[in-house]
Formats: sequence, C-alpha cells, structure tokens
Amino acid sequence: MMTRPQRKNNPAALRLRLLDCAATLIVDHGVPALTLENVAREAGVSKGGLLHHYSSKDALIGGLFDMVVEWFGSQVDAAIEPEENRPARFSRAYLQVIANIDMSVPAEKRLAVLILMLSSDPHYCARWNSWVDERLREHHRTDTSPMARTLRLAADGLWLSDLGGGPDSVSSKRGEILQFLQTLDPGPATSTPHADKGGQ
Repeated sequence: MMTRPQRKNNPAALRLRLLDCAATLIVDHGVPALTLENVAREAGVSKGGLLHHYSSKDALIGGLFDMVVEWFGSQVDAAIEPEENRPARFSRAYLQVIANIDMSVPAEKRLAVLILMLSSDPHYCARWNSWVDERLREHHRTDTSPMARTLRLAADGLWLSDLGGGPDSVSSKRGEILQFLQTLDPGPATSTPHADKGGQ
C-alpha cells in the first residue's frame, strides 16, 4: 500500500520567500510597489497567509531590513582579515564587499534594497547608523583613523553610483577604484597621545 507523501509546512522558508519577493519588488519597481497584495501575489500565497507571518506592511519592511543588514554583516565578517591589529580592518572589508557587488546576482541586489530603504525612511537610516556605530565600537582600535573613514565613505559612494547606474558602476572601473583605495596607507591602527601634535 502506497502512502501519499505529506507536505511539510516550513514557516521559515515561506518567510524567506516573502522577504525575497519584497526585495525584488523594491529593486524592480521602487519602494511604492511594496504592498502586501503585490508581495502575496509574487510569493504565491494569500494575503491572509502573508499576514500570518508579518502582521502589517511595517512588520514586513522591518523583517526585510533585518534580513538585508544581517546578510551584509555576514559578508563583511567573511571579508575581514584575520590580523586583529590591521589598520582599517573593518573599513577595508566594508569597502571590499560593496566594491565587489555584482548587481546581476539576485542575492547581491539586496544592497540596492537597503540603500533605497535608507534614502526613503529616516527610521531605517537611524537603525543603519546604529548598526554601523556598533561595528565601529567593536573595531575602535583599528578603524577610527581619517583613512578608515575615507574608505567607508568611498564605499558608500560606489553604492550610490550602483543605485543610479552611474559610469563608475562598470565592474572594471570598480576594480580599479578598489585596487587604488586598498593601496593607500591608512595610518596607525590605534591613536597615540601625540598623534595630533604639530597639526598632522
């Protein structure tokens, strides 16, 4: 006697599919396209099924933000060099991840989602700034120099260029920019009591 295979309910997989569909809508059509109805349709579930996992549009957007930041953080962590006293250690990894983003890869389009969210909602800007502040406190011994800040600002500029499809978004040019920035001397990893003596 054959038994019918039972379909297993996988809430985690469904939540991920809902978030991926939400991300795709934002990338392809902009933030205004993110509605519960559109996400449910793209994910192949009812609106009620979506609301079972995310009780409101704000909850869905919050889940999407958390997913993207967690993904970005994991990429940066993987890129951080093992030498704990390497100057600008976190900032180098931050730059490397953003400079190596391939917008043709669906998972990597998540950074476009994040920058769109940050540009449209002060609440998420504040949450992003808190995340960055937390990481900088974690790496305060290596990433407080002006060069470290310059690397992060350059990375943010590349990110913005990607979003607008600017001329520097071409992968070959991005590679040149990354190579140049990584050759710059970031200065000492930690400051000393006389670091600013003489106005230097």
